[in-house]
Amino acid sequence: MSIQSKAAVIVDKGKVEVRTIPIPEPKQGEVLVRQKATALCTLEQRFFTGVFPVYPGVWGHEVSGIVEAIGPNTYTPLKVGDHVARGCGSACDQCYLCAMGQDAKCEVEKMRLKAQQKSDREDGIMGIFGLSEYSVVDPRNLVQISKDTPFEQAALSEPIACAVSSTNKLDIQLGQTVVVIGAGAMGMANILVSKYQGAFVVVSELDEQRRQKALSAGAHAVLNPNAGDIGQQLKDINDGRLADVVIVTIGLEQANEQAMGLVAPNGKVMLFASAHPAVPMNIDPNVIHRSGITITGSTSKNRKDLYQASLLIGKKIISVEPMIEKVFPLEEAQLAFEMAIQAEKYRIVLSM
Repeated sequence: MSIQSKAAVIVDKGKVEVRTIPIPEPKQGEVLVRQKATALCTLEQRFFTGVFPVYPGVWGHEVSGIVEAIGPNTYTPLKVGDHVARGCGSACDQCYLCAMGQDAKCEVEKMRLKAQQKSDREDGIMGIFGLSEYSVVDPRNLVQISKDTPFEQAALSEPIACAVSSTNKLDIQLGQTVVVIGAGAMGMANILVSKYQGAFVVVSELDEQRRQKALSAGAHAVLNPNAGDIGQQLKDINDGRLADVVIVTIGLEQANEQAMGLVAPNGKVMLFASAHPAVPMNIDPNVIHRSGITITGSTSKNRKDLYQASLLIGKKIISVEPMIEKVFPLEEAQLAFEMAIQAEKYRIVLSM
């Protein structure tokens, strides 16, 4: 038996078709989710633009919905009717990394994700099926979220979880100065979470409209890289000091160089953004040796991060509304993707 589900299928570079596809009923260890909203992350955009030419595919990992059914002999605290947010993967809970609380790096999950780029379906469709009305999901990949949270906001639990993972790793202390480079969607996520953690949040952004949006979202101050010495700009508003933490949310060489000029001795630089193609980072090792700065990276989140993000959103501790550019119905998936790949846009969400 299967369920008929409308889905946004990326069939070729720059082309999406809304099709009705079969979704299997949940088996043991699975739940069926009636998905209500999915945001278009950079990952989905890269499939659409041909950076990852894997076709046909139904992707989407920033998802919210309702538990529709639970497979036989499936043990989960979730119940039919619960509202849930979906993460990206399901850790095995058995390997060394999972045991050490690093389930975001689970080797078994990496193998699962790689396998999703192959298909054993008759229609040949690959993917994680987030851009579909229905999907069968491992319940370990879901967290419950309050029923009064709009689905388009609940779908952003996953990107907020990535920011939670980043800021937790940085161990931000009350009153520390955090500079976020870039005020796009993920820059905004880091602004929201860093402010909640008690930091003095400063945003470096070229675009005036984005600087103003960052301030309206809660940033304490903004820097304009085109307005002269940016390090001095920071010192002028920060008691003569540079930043304790710099979070780079743009995958550009200039952003990485800027970070090195903004971080204080013994400070930390977080490379939060990936770049395709990769960009070099020219660093004098003597600078690191003498200044004591730490350069680290963050690319995902674990289950704890996802749960914390769902609580931040569900309990209205933070508002993710500034991250949302526009909501499209599923039937307008082609238009949604075309808007999402425009560099100046925030998150585009598909409603189902």
